Amino acid sequence: MRTGAASAVATKHIVEDCSKPIKLALLGAGVQALSHYQALKVVTNISKVSVWSRTMERAVKCAEEIDGVACLTVKEAVDDADIIVTVTSSPTPILEKTWVKPGAHINAVEACRSNWQEIDPELMQCSAVYVDSRAAALKESGDVIMSNAEVYAEIGEVINKSKPVKRDKFTVFKSLGLGIEDAVAAKLVYDTHMANENATGEHKS
Repeated sequence: MRTGAASAVATKHIVEDCSKPIKLALLGAGVQALSHYQALKVVTNISKVSVWSRTMERAVKCAEEIDGVACLTVKEAVDDADIIVTVTSSPTPILEKTWVKPGAHINAVEACRSNWQEIDPELMQCSAVYVDSRAAALKESGDVIMSNAEVYAEIGEVINKSKPVKRDKFTVFKSLGLGIEDAVAAKLVYDTHMANENATGEHKS
């Protein structure tokens, strides 16, 4: 849930108009795909969802849970997609530049090793690339390292307005995760639990 929330925050600040109906493509059909759908649904107006997985059975199951459409190929899934989420464990690129429409935003979540990639290097090179941590991305993200893509900004720089939003032909948010995100998520869970405890206690008395 924390990872999906981070991608949703990035999407909210990078995508020009989250209120218009959008097509979401999920590449991967596991827990991260579902949590990303739930988080992005809060900040965007999702009108269509397509799902691809290396196992069609998993794609169908995921699509049924979110009222989406299971696709046989990545190309079919991302066709005309406004937002794409890559949550596969693939060590080699699955998303090609020629399949992605101009203006699309990509939340790249997996490939969190320096020699793994989910995204075509050419696509990375012609995108405005945002990260949660520049230092981590340059050390841990194969999508950034192996493509020699320039990191435009940390998402925090956009949120605090120290850097303007830049939208090239494509935008990519490369998520690796930060300890502070875990800490904030844990505090939110704790505060919610305590609030519920207090509310229940007051009700009983």
